[in-house]
Amino acid sequence: MDSGILSVRYAKALLLFATDNKEEDLVYAETATLDDTFLKVSALHQALLNPVMSDEQKSHLLLKAACGDAEPTRSLTQFVKLLLKKGRVDNMMFVAHSYGTLYRKEKKVVKGRLVVPTSISPQIVDRFQRLVEARTSSKVDFEVIEDASLGGGFVLEYDTYCLDASVKSQLAKLQRQLAR
Repeated sequence: MDSGILSVRYAKALLLFATDNKEEDLVYAETATLDDTFLKVSALHQALLNPVMSDEQKSHLLLKAACGDAEPTRSLTQFVKLLLKKGRVDNMMFVAHSYGTLYRKEKKVVKGRLVVPTSISPQIVDRFQRLVEARTSSKVDFEVIEDASLGGGFVLEYDTYCLDASVKSQLAKLQRQLAR
């Protein structure tokens, strides 16, 4: 079976199970962290494919990657055990990503990102978040990232919308115009 279809099915099952346990918000945070960890640490997926590692070690590794030193939710712990039992733990990377997508759709949450060159006040972040919430009529899972290479301004992304008001992009645009 296609791993994409399989991953979505498992993610739906996890969402239903977590909702029944009233842990869906916590599992969303855990799977978001896990998804991010898979992107940053490519060796994590390779470790899950290692036949020398025991199921207990793989479970510990996944839960540590999702929760750090915090106690994992019952829902995620049971789900990881299920994947190990079914021999599908190698799909966890896709399941974690699919869970986030399904959760946001179910809860009407939009993922937003604000990239700024330096730290900004919480009040400004709050204003950007309220702006996106007003435009999308949804709650916003908002992330702020500092990137000094922007030189100034900001980049605001949500849904399929991107507003690049950075000095870096303005300089690149000017350079392209002058090159003509």
